[in-house]
Amino acid sequence: MSQFTGKAIYIPPFSGVRLLECWDHFELVFVPELKILHGYGKIKASQATTDPEDRNAEPIWDNLPPNAEVWCILRWYEFQDGHKDYIEHVFLRPECTEEHVKNRMEERKRFYDTTPEEARTILELYAAKKEDYDYVDATWPKYQSEPDPKNTDEWDVYHARLKVLSELSPKTIELLKIANATKDPKGKNYVQREMVQSFFAELAHYLTEDEILAWQKNNPLGTGWMCEFAEVMRNPRRTISPVNYELALNWLQARYNEMTEKQLSVSIWQRLMIWLTPSAIKKRRERLGLTTKRRTGPPPKSESQ
Repeated sequence: MSQFTGKAIYIPPFSGVRLLECWDHFELVFVPELKILHGYGKIKASQATTDPEDRNAEPIWDNLPPNAEVWCILRWYEFQDGHKDYIEHVFLRPECTEEHVKNRMEERKRFYDTTPEEARTILELYAAKKEDYDYVDATWPKYQSEPDPKNTDEWDVYHARLKVLSELSPKTIELLKIANATKDPKGKNYVQREMVQSFFAELAHYLTEDEILAWQKNNPLGTGWMCEFAEVMRNPRRTISPVNYELALNWLQARYNEMTEKQLSVSIWQRLMIWLTPSAIKKRRERLGLTTKRRTGPPPKSESQ
């Protein structure tokens, strides 16, 4: 456990747990009970800094008196327990009209109202970099749900990833499957709350002392999960197999499903510097339930051959 840093850590109440797929990782995340709000007003120019929470941050404008008022557009989270977390500040000079400020605020709202699908479609229109995908993933989380079984590719990948995640959080994944199969809203909500407690208990080794105390304050554990937390702490830290993780994460994106076992073995070596024989890779793939689209036999000859 880390030492107390003195910095306040806020962990909000959660309404459930979702699977979140980002450009370069896949994980279970908590869905906080919150509202996203926008507003505008005036503040002193001395408070208009790149980091409003840092009292020592330099003001943005050095040609305005400290007491001059400038416009400020805010975007913030308001949690169910009343806590507010300001996540964006946009500053405008004092000569701007209120109508102009309101229009800018509405533009920001429309920007953040973009759907995850629309944001990712925009990335495909130009040569987006990894940083662009990271920004989109952080701004518009792509929450996952169990896909249609008729979509074999997505179904296989979704459940392969659950198998990989169960190496770290087996009881949480078991509850997730129950939640997926529960149609009654009240019953589903109950299972999701259990998932929050389970995930916390199973990640005992990965939390700092500050985070544990903040978590217990806003999301108290039941006695059963407190025992589970203690049991996890007594045992070695759970880990995820990097090979299984790579296969499940990038099965479709890296076109592993189109490779022979030999090609896949070489690709895993190049990515992870971990060597597995083609037969070992095949066993991993089959255990994860990942379906290959590669036909048996030698690759077809090109027309130029």
